Amino acid sequence: MFLKRFISLITLVAVTATGICSCSSVKPTGTAQVSSLSSEESTTAAGTTHIPHRYASAEEGRELMLANKEYYAGFSQNDLDYRMQKTGATMDEYIAFAEDQVLDFTEQETGIIDGYIANMEKCLEDNGYMLPPLDEIIFIKTTMEEEAGAGGYTNGTQIYLGEYVLDMFTDEEMSQYIPEFAYELLWHELFHCLTRCNPEFRKDMYSLIGFTVTGTDYKLPASAFEYHISNHDVEHHDSYATFIIDGKEIDCFTDFITTKHYDEAKSDFFSVSTTALVPIDGTDIYYTPEQASNFDDVFGTNTDYVVDPEECLADNFSLAVTYGMKGPNGTGYPNPEIIQGIIDYLKR
Repeated sequence: MFLKRFISLITLVAVTATGICSCSSVKPTGTAQVSSLSSEESTTAAGTTHIPHRYASAEEGRELMLANKEYYAGFSQNDLDYRMQKTGATMDEYIAFAEDQVLDFTEQETGIIDGYIANMEKCLEDNGYMLPPLDEIIFIKTTMEEEAGAGGYTNGTQIYLGEYVLDMFTDEEMSQYIPEFAYELLWHELFHCLTRCNPEFRKDMYSLIGFTVTGTDYKLPASAFEYHISNHDVEHHDSYATFIIDGKEIDCFTDFITTKHYDEAKSDFFSVSTTALVPIDGTDIYYTPEQASNFDDVFGTNTDYVVDPEECLADNFSLAVTYGMKGPNGTGYPNPEIIQGIIDYLKR
């Protein structure tokens, strides 16, 4: 789930071109820029520089969205209430609401995304990067109301993009600010697709911030599930890191939760969200980032999107490929070792 919304563009006004790699310095037009590389030419046993993709119609998008039954089965009542903005919401209400949010792409939108993808492929080639093998990406357009206004999210190798994001992509008055935002979003969501296509890549990436992937999902205890918010991009709770809490080392997995129920907060869930650190020993308890003295040491501070290693690393991956080691402002990163680890992986 990509959480940067309109406010991100205010920040981007201050971003300089220093240190920006080729993929973020080019502004696509509304005409499709199709990569000249075929899948066979750009793929090796080691990986690929090709990003195969297509666009779903609204009808197909609804079918693909509703086929993700495992995701909906993991909803808490807290999920439903926040998403429907009412107390006592039902899954039937949410499903009917969610499918109504899927839209058809315009020709201008697909042309601009094609242009971004072509430039992303060029960025990979120019920098000597190779992605791990990648299945076809299916883009789906929604209002994003079903996910409280997030910029984008994924399911398998489906990338859902918000209508308001696409409006920004095609707005000529905002064109000078959009490319960096667009590349960050697309690389972020692509990362989630890559980790699903390549379990070993996922393990390697998670190890950059000290998380171990076990391959077996941990069960959320009742105390955390009560406040749980489902995240399309986090398909598994099967990794843990060691956090220091009250001076003790405790192995924990993470979960995205709210600090209040909807009937108390009366807001979107982003406004009252935090990260739950849940002991892997099954204890019915969770801790918050403030209780872990080494929380920033584990996740780093290159991004504040630290609800899960998957989201943290998606942001770091996006920064690494979009800006390289110089960073968005040309001054590097608080934790350059994470960025360097990602770049080293892509170059090997």
